[in-house]
Amino acid sequence: MTSAQRLGEILRQRRESKGITLEQAAEDTRIREKFLVSLESGDHQALPGAVYTKGFLRNYADYLDLDSTDLVALYTAERSTTPEPPRRFEPMKPVMRSGVFISPTILVPFVVLAAVVLFVGYLSYQFASFATPPRIEVLEPPSDTIAQAAEYTVRGRTVPEGRVTIRLFPGPDTFPDIRPNADGTFAVTVQLRPGPNHIEVQVLDPAGKVSQVSRSVRLEVAAQTSPAAEQPPQVVVEQPAQGGTYTNSSVPVAGRVDKGVASLLVNGSPLAVGPDGRFSGSINYQAGTHAVRFVARTAAGAESTETRTVTVSFTAAVVTVIVQGGDAWLLAQVDGVQAPGTNRVFASGASATFTGKQVVVRTGNAGATQVIYNGQLLGTLGTTGQVVEKTFTFQ
Repeated sequence: MTSAQRLGEILRQRRESKGITLEQAAEDTRIREKFLVSLESGDHQALPGAVYTKGFLRNYADYLDLDSTDLVALYTAERSTTPEPPRRFEPMKPVMRSGVFISPTILVPFVVLAAVVLFVGYLSYQFASFATPPRIEVLEPPSDTIAQAAEYTVRGRTVPEGRVTIRLFPGPDTFPDIRPNADGTFAVTVQLRPGPNHIEVQVLDPAGKVSQVSRSVRLEVAAQTSPAAEQPPQVVVEQPAQGGTYTNSSVPVAGRVDKGVASLLVNGSPLAVGPDGRFSGSINYQAGTHAVRFVARTAAGAESTETRTVTVSFTAAVVTVIVQGGDAWLLAQVDGVQAPGTNRVFASGASATFTGKQVVVRTGNAGATQVIYNGQLLGTLGTTGQVVEKTFTFQ
C-alpha cells in the first residue's frame, strides 16, 4: 500500500484479490452493501457521519486483513480534502398580497429559522437511525416460566429488516439468521432439556446495532424410575455464583462432585476432577449474559445438571496470550509501558494476560501464538516463524 493510492482503490483491490464479492462482504461484515460501494468509490457524501464511517472502515479493514489504523488515517485525510457542496441563498423578492408588503427584512429571519429547524430535525433523525438499537419483543414466553413439554415455540416481534438469532442453553443450540415476517413477527420451535433452560433472543439490524432479550424456561416432566435405577450423582457448584458479575476477567468455575462421577462437562467441554472430587477452571466469555452448565455423569449413565447465569463486562482491553505448538518470543506493552516478564521466550503451554486501555503484543512465532481478546478467541496471529505485532484498543 503506497501513499499515492486512494482509500477506495486499496479496499477494492484487496477484496478482489481475495475473490470476495460486495454482496458476500456485506453479508460477512453486517455492513450495508451501499456503504461498502461508497467506501470503495470514494463517495464520502453518500456515507453516514465520520464516527460511524470510521467504525465501518475498521471492521472492513480487519475483514480484509488490512491495517485499520492506517486506513482510518487515510480516510480522514481524504475526507478533509472533500469540499462541502456550496450553499447559495438567493434574495427573496417582496411579496405583495391584498395590499400588504412583506419586505426581505421581515421574511429572511423566518426563512433562516425554518432552515435551522429542518436541519436540527434532520440531525435528530440521523442520530436516531444510527444510535437507537432495534426494538425486540418476546411474546412467548412473556416472562420466565415453567413448561411441561420439551417442544417449545419461541415467538416475538422486531423490525422487519432485522436478523434474529436464538440461543438455547444448556447446549448451546443456536438458530441463526431468522428472517422476520413483513409485520416483524417470528417463531422458532426449540427442544427444552429437563430442568432450567436459558433462552437468548438477539436481533441485528442493517446498521449493525444489536438488541437482546433473555428468558428462563424450566422443563418439569414426570420422571419414570425403576427401583433398581441408580441415584444421580451430586454436583456442588461453588463458583460462579448465580447472577454473578465479572468485569475484565474470565469466569471462574469450581466445586465438587461425588467420587463415583466418571466425567464432568462444563458447557459441553470436559473438566478434570481431582481424586478428592474437586474441580476448578475458568471460562472466557464476551460481554453479555451467559449460562454456565455443569453435567456430571457416572459410569452407569446417571446424570446430574446444574446451571448458573453470569454477566460479563469489559472496561478495558483484556488480552490473554497462549503459546501452543512451539516456543515464542513475546513482548507486550500496556498503555505504552513494557509489561513485566515479557521481552523473552515463552515455552509452549505458557500463557499471560495483559489489561489496559491499549495493549500491543509482538511475537516472534505467530503460528504458535494464540490470542483471546475480551473473551473472544481470535486464534493464532499468523504462521510459524512469522513476526507479527498486533494492537488492541478498548473503545
